[in-house]
Amino acid sequence: MSHREQFERLVRNYQRLAQIERGRKHDMPSEHYRDDVYSFFLNCYHLKDWLINDLDFPATSAEIESYINAHQELQLCADIRNAHKHLQLKKPRSAENPSVGGQQIHLTLGPEEPAIKIKFTIDTASGPRDAFDLATKCLELWRQFIISKGGAP
Repeated sequence: MSHREQFERLVRNYQRLAQIERGRKHDMPSEHYRDDVYSFFLNCYHLKDWLINDLDFPATSAEIESYINAHQELQLCADIRNAHKHLQLKKPRSAENPSVGGQQIHLTLGPEEPAIKIKFTIDTASGPRDAFDLATKCLELWRQFIISKGGAP
């Protein structure tokens, strides 16, 4: 097993978010879409553990932690994951206290199957952020880090 397995899982989570953002067949209860947002940020932060424990990945735990702390997007990801895991944020990495917030839903009904588009918001101390935009930045930061260390994303 290698970090690639978790990175590929993260990419699949991201693709589900992209479908929600751009529009998809509305074939499940609405709370499932919010679950996909949480799932992305959980898997995104867990990539850290896969990188640390992959003996073939050429970075130390300290380098990986430093990288997270150097990027606000990854700090927010960590805080979302930790707040979700523990029901409250105990040791924040950012000063933003992020949480999955509101959503704008666009539902299309008609002769075809219903379609849904949802824009989720991440609420932070400095104002709302687009959840898909944050996810995009987090995924790209991890991709850049892995490539910079000579790994394959």
